[in-house]
Formats: sequence, structure tokens, C-alpha cells
Amino acid sequence: MYRFAALLFPLSLIFLAASPAATTPDDFVMVPAEMVSDEAPGLPARTDADYEWLRQAEYDTVVCPFRGRIDYGPGEVECGLIQVPENREVEGSRTIELHFVRINARGEDHEGNEVEVRDDPALYLTGGPGVKVEGYVARLKDHRITARRDLYILEQRGIGHSGDFCPFFADRNRADFIRPDFVDSQRAALEQTRACIEGAKARGVDVTGYHTFENARDIKALRLALGLDDWNVWGISYGSVLGQAYMKVDPDGIRAAVIDAIVPLDLHDLMRIPHWHDRNLDMLFDACEDQAACARAFGDLRERYMAAIEAMSEEPVALEVEADERYPTGKAYLFQDLIAGLPFSLLYEQSTHPAIPAIIEGLTRAAERRDQRFFRAIALMEQPGGPGMSRGMSTAVRCLDGYVDRWAEAAPSDFRDYPTLAHAFGALEAIAEAPEVCRQVGLTPRDTAQFELVETDLPVLVVNGAWDPITPVPLAEYIMPGFANGELVVFPHAGHGPTRSVECAGDLLNDYFDDPAAELDRECIEHGEDAADYIAPYFRSRAVTRGIVMHAEKEDRLRGHAVWGGLSAALSLATLIVLSFGWLARRLEGRGLTPAGGSRFLMFLASAVALTHLGGLGAAIHATSEITEAMLLFGMVSWARWFAWLGPLAGLLGILALVQAWRYRPALAAAPRIGLLLAGLAIISLSVFTLFWDLWPI
Repeated sequence: MYRFAALLFPLSLIFLAASPAATTPDDFVMVPAEMVSDEAPGLPARTDADYEWLRQAEYDTVVCPFRGRIDYGPGEVECGLIQVPENREVEGSRTIELHFVRINARGEDHEGNEVEVRDDPALYLTGGPGVKVEGYVARLKDHRITARRDLYILEQRGIGHSGDFCPFFADRNRADFIRPDFVDSQRAALEQTRACIEGAKARGVDVTGYHTFENARDIKALRLALGLDDWNVWGISYGSVLGQAYMKVDPDGIRAAVIDAIVPLDLHDLMRIPHWHDRNLDMLFDACEDQAACARAFGDLRERYMAAIEAMSEEPVALEVEADERYPTGKAYLFQDLIAGLPFSLLYEQSTHPAIPAIIEGLTRAAERRDQRFFRAIALMEQPGGPGMSRGMSTAVRCLDGYVDRWAEAAPSDFRDYPTLAHAFGALEAIAEAPEVCRQVGLTPRDTAQFELVETDLPVLVVNGAWDPITPVPLAEYIMPGFANGELVVFPHAGHGPTRSVECAGDLLNDYFDDPAAELDRECIEHGEDAADYIAPYFRSRAVTRGIVMHAEKEDRLRGHAVWGGLSAALSLATLIVLSFGWLARRLEGRGLTPAGGSRFLMFLASAVALTHLGGLGAAIHATSEITEAMLLFGMVSWARWFAWLGPLAGLLGILALVQAWRYRPALAAAPRIGLLLAGLAIISLSVFTLFWDLWPI
């Protein structure tokens, strides 16, 4: 979970069909290209007009490869394939197929009102680089932009169903890459990179064709295949830098553009991750200080947190685990990247922000105490599916576009100025070696002249979240001078990509694309999201980590616990129902009741308290998971502790009820006597169950 172990990909979580119409034959004429030097690939000698855009004028329809995994109705989502040259800068380059998705406009808004469907669609440029299309379709099919517009999403070359050439990037020969030393583990990641690229080349992949400008050319190719004169462009994160490249490749094909979570085309200070994260922590702890409960709960947390990262750097966690396909050596190692990386990744989505101080405290506590159960749970838990990454394509882009070189240039100053955080996000030795590995496998960076900042008079809305952890507002401000007809807007409480995550942002996009010259309505920008209300203090519980470890190592025992808890809860519920209906029946029939020392009332009260304890904690678990499931590794929302206190109270009441039922057993008939005794045991059992699972407040 949330590992940042691979050197070239600690940011992999960062960079979160219509009928074919006629096109002119000239769009598909191939003009021979000059070969590009392997030693210094750069700008081709010809103009973009000379490129062969498509190998087949029309697109092919295809059954969507995610059908059955994403819920959509007939006609809502369609998929297709286009054929393009793998490398337009090389004569005779092989043909590759690219997969694209069309989400058809709904024709009604989020309130169910009918709205006009526009004939100028939008194109969404995906992030990563390397994130597969399926996660975007699941998230964007109900986005408000699709109320009025068709939305196209191109699965970029080298990703998923568009020719992933390293599908087993981090899973091949696992034993070779499990190292007890952080620097060695980072160098092992470089060897994964080398194996991926060299293997792809041996299979005939021209890896030099996988870069941002070739991606931009593919976007023009898709537009031509669809028969569109122009369209609106919307890109987030890596999609923002791809959008800037596309403005150079196909300016006449763009009506208007919105780029969000800005990556400058020349990268600028993007790769200064420790610098930006230090800024993130300043913002986070300043905001916490402004909330009295958060300040009380976490007043000294930043110092403890940094010390915890340093402690993990000096002494990583080594675990003996059962040898399996993930850990073939029977050993697992956890490093400081876990402690730094989880809060960093959670800053992406503003919906998770309320939990971040509590999660930082939980991580810090685990590191301070060398909590073996917690670290064991992290090592053993199943990896979340997430959006999915095609890391071969990501490697090629990062090498060819210059990300790796820029990181190597920025790293020495960041290691000097922010040593604790810098050591958490990478090993200086491996960062310095990475550019040479790129060159050794034939991924020499392209000419930097191609990546000069865009200067355009196209209508462009530049968007950023004020809390964006990886592409912060200063990067958006940096590119603004090049947009003569551009406007910068900042969502004050949003993280990475607010045009995707803020609910009202789809209306904002549609309004802008309808008329880019109109004055922007800032209601959504200023009030679309509230500031985070931090969970402070939080109810600490190790129930989830205990469950993860038991599931991985003692699944039979976990099933036994499920039977224990389920049977105890069922009998407690039956007690509540029987006593309630019994009382009601006697009232209606006017019958008396054999005296039992108040054991029936105590049993009723104990069962009600026990079930309220269980139900309240269930509600707290749900509320916590709605913020982020990661919080459950450490505990729950603050109000869970009030329901936790009902656990020992239920047990105490159960004992009192059982004692009274035992004392008055001679006065009771056999059935009621046995029923009350079983009920008391069930309530006590349920109380002990929740004690075992760390759901009491003590």
C-alpha cells in the first residue's frame, strides 16, 4: 500500500465513438522522415504538417474492454481503435493501435432537468504519465461536463489497451528487487527500468516514440479520425503538460482549453518534491493550529513526525514473512518512504484532508514504537487496484521529456535544504545514476528547445488547487505569461485536479467551453469546497491491522472470530427482540410476570447497549471510510469513542443480568431460565469480542 519504492515512479500516484466523418486524403499522406540521432534526439527537421497522422483514415469500433467492471447503460459509453505510426519521426515505423473511449452526453443536468447537448465535444487528457483509462471512465462517466458534451478519452500510446509494453514491470523476478537497504532498493528499481526497456526493444518496440509530443500528435490523429474540425481540451496533471504540447502541435484544432494541476512544459521546479512537501506540511500544520481541537491533539506533531522519518531512515523495518509470490525470499522491508509518502498521497484529494493529521500521528506513533503488527499489516495487505499504471510508457516519457534529468539536477540542493524529506523520497546516489541509465537504454532526453513554454492567444483557463501537493500554484503562475488570452483560477481548499474532483466544476467547464470570452462565474471556485475540518482527536484502534495480519497468516482463526462475533451479535439481537415482544404481548393480554429480580430488564438493557455499541462503531467505520479507508489503519472519527464506551458497559450489564438470572433461576420455568442465561452469556461474549478487537476506549 502507498509504496514509493521505485526510483523513477515515486510520483506514479501523482501525476492522479461517434460515426466517422469524411476527412481529406492529405491528412493521411506519409512523407518520409529523417532519422533522429540516437545520441541527441531532438526536434525533427520537418514541420508537423509533414507527419503521417494515421495509418487508417477511419477508426474501428470495439467492445469496451472494461465492460462488466464499470456500470453503464446502452449508448452511454462507446470505445474505438485508431491506427497510427509508432514513431512519426522515423521512416517506415511500425503501426500501433490506440484505444479511445467516448462518454456520450446525457442531455440532462445533475438535477434531472433537460439541457441542450452541444456539438463541440471535449477531450480529456489523462495523467501519470501512464495511468490507464478504466479509472477515468469510472470517475468521469457521471461528471457534470457530460451533461452537455460528449467526452473523449484517449488511452495514450504504451498504456493499457494501447500497447502496454511492460505489463509486469514491478512483478517480474521479485526476489531480485527485495533489498534490506533503501539505496540498494532504489538501485534495484533502476534495474527494473533497464529490464523493461531492453526487453521491449528486443520485442521490436521503438521506445523513442513514447514521449509527450508523440502523444500530442496522437491527439490530432484522433481528432482527424473522428472527423472533427476542432474540440475543447481538458487536461489535468500530466494531461496539463500534454495539453501545452498539443497547443503547439494542433492549435487550429482547439476551440478552448482548460488545463489543471499544472506541469510546466519545461518542468521548471516540478521535480523539487522535498521543497514542495515542506511547503505542504507548513500549510497543513498552520491550518491545524487554527482549529482548537487539532492544535490540542497534535500540537507537537511536526517535530515528532520528522523524527519518525529520520528514525525509519536510520533503521528500516525488517520482517520475516511466509514466502510467497510477493515475498519469495520470506523477507519484507519497509522504509521511510512509507511514513512520508502516505500523507503526501492523501493531500491529492481534498476529501481525504480531514484525516491527514490523525494519519500522520498514527504513522509517527507506529514508527516511534516500532509497531510490528502495524508494519506487518502494511507488508501483508493486498495492494489496492487503484487506477493502474503502465510503467514502461511512464519510464520512456520521464526519460525522454527530461523528468529524470531535472530530478538529478534539483536533488543536491533539496538534500542540502530538506535532508529529512529528501531522503524519504529517494536516494541521492540512485537519483544521480538514473539519467545515465536512461541513456544506456536508448532514452536520451529530447532537445530542450522543443519544451520551451507555450506562447498562444488561444482561450485557456489555467486551474490549480491551493492545496495541490505535487503541482502547486507557483507552477501555474510560472506559465501564465505565455497565455495572452488566459486566466488563472485557484480553488482555495482543493487538492490535485479540482476540475475533476469538485462537484460543481463540470458546470464551470461547460460554461467556459460554451463561451470562453464570457466573464467567469466564480461561485464554484470560491465556494465549491469547504476547508478541512480535521479529525481531532481520533479514536485509536488496531482492529483493522489485526484483521489484515490474521487474514494473511491465520485465515481459519479469522473465520472462527467471525463466527464468534456473528453468533454473539445474533443472540444479543434475538434477546432484544424476544424481550421486547414478550413485554408487549403481556401488556396486551394483561398477564402477570414471574418475578426474576429485574434480570429481564437488565438483559434487555444490556442487549440494547451491546447492539448500540456495535451499530455505532459500524457507523463510525463507514464515516471514516468515506473520508479515507487509510484512516482505518489507525482508528476512526472522534465520535466513535462514545460508542466504544458502551462495550465495557454492555459487558458489565450483561454480568449483572446473568447473576440475577442465576439467582432467580428456581422461580423460572426451564425455557425462560435457559433463554436468560444464554442471553447473558451472548452479551458478555460480544463485549469480550470487541475488547479483543481493540474496540474499547481503554
